[in-house]
Amino acid sequence: MDAKAFLPEGMASHWSVYWEVDDVDASISKVKALGGSVVTEARDTPYGRLASAADPAGAQFNLRMANK
Repeated sequence: MDAKAFLPEGMASHWSVYWEVDDVDASISKVKALGGSVVTEARDTPYGRLASAADPAGAQFNLRMANK
């Protein structure tokens, strides 16, 4: 995925992990229930339904549900 369209100008290179899940919305609910937080709410994209979250220590990750 070319992230130039949505990342801020000059952002340093970094890894972004995507976990494929059966249901992004249910997974985000589980993240919250376990003490994590939502960085970016779930949204439909050309790449599937995506959301960004963080674990209780602040490590960020992404959730993806493929288009069916």
